[in-house]
Amino acid sequence: MSPLFNRRAVTLSGLALGTAALTGALHAAAQEFELFDGHLHLISDDLAHYPHVQGPQQGGSPPAGGGVPPGASVQGGKPRPVSTAEAVLRWMGEQGVGALAAVQRRGTYGYDNRYILDSCDAHPGRFHPVVVLDAEDPAVPAQLLELVRDHRLSGLRLTGMKADQGGYPWLESESALHTWAAAARTGVVIDLMYVPPGYSADALQAILRLAQRFPSVKIVLDHVGWPRQEGAPGYGLTDIHPRLARQPNIHYKFTTINLDLLQEAKIPSQDFVRKAVDVLGAQRILWGSDMGNSPGTYEEMVGRARAATNRLTDRERRQILRDTGRAVFARTAAPLTWLSGSTRTT
Repeated sequence: MSPLFNRRAVTLSGLALGTAALTGALHAAAQEFELFDGHLHLISDDLAHYPHVQGPQQGGSPPAGGGVPPGASVQGGKPRPVSTAEAVLRWMGEQGVGALAAVQRRGTYGYDNRYILDSCDAHPGRFHPVVVLDAEDPAVPAQLLELVRDHRLSGLRLTGMKADQGGYPWLESESALHTWAAAARTGVVIDLMYVPPGYSADALQAILRLAQRFPSVKIVLDHVGWPRQEGAPGYGLTDIHPRLARQPNIHYKFTTINLDLLQEAKIPSQDFVRKAVDVLGAQRILWGSDMGNSPGTYEEMVGRARAATNRLTDRERRQILRDTGRAVFARTAAPLTWLSGSTRTT
């Protein structure tokens, strides 16, 4: 072999190694910290053991689509992979997601939370269970204590709409307030989504009242509480949002549904997220993929979330993509008060 060929081979080899190192460095930069997904729906492919609900449900529940706004159709042609626990664990490893809040999908399972609980029991530390129950059911306060004791429950998701006579009894009725009191004693997060989708000052006022009445309860508003799809300067955040921001126990979940709505309205997601952080604070905002409900692959959802936060500081990005969600949903211990405390309300 000629010296010239040897030099050329060495040069090409060096270029290949340099390219590989650069690719590896870029990949490492994209995965500089593990993410926490604050909103993922686990769906079993075993219909015999975990059957889906049939027909309308009690209590004015959201439609089977999970409450997706009619306008969030820009991703309608994308696939909806079945988000089984096994598949999700694989996707998490591929995308650098360390843990997540596994949220019951009421449109699929109603109040049958078995698949969420079974999956979270099998993978503690990776999946944190958020069940759906009827807050007006008098049995729910005792159920919360049992679920915290037996399954280390992280959260309770409540969904509903405005009553025909006005108000939100699924939030503020006397029986619902007993459930809120039980959440305060057990440390359970209350995850809220009012329907139909769309900005509602009345719903946000009700949530603000509850946050003030139960200051120890962590509250999460799904989809950032449905802000209007508006551009600068307000980006859909109204006068009530600074008031909400002054209530330290309210948090805001930014999801793929928000990204779809922003895309359809031709509003840059980076601008909205920057404004939301300025108004609400990064320590109060968490990302959730909405996998199992929104169309698209998990890789796409993670990539879009990362892109939407590229106008933030590194600290703000870590806060939204990991730290807030982990602080809200991840249980690190089971205080004895959860196990021995009474669920009696006063």
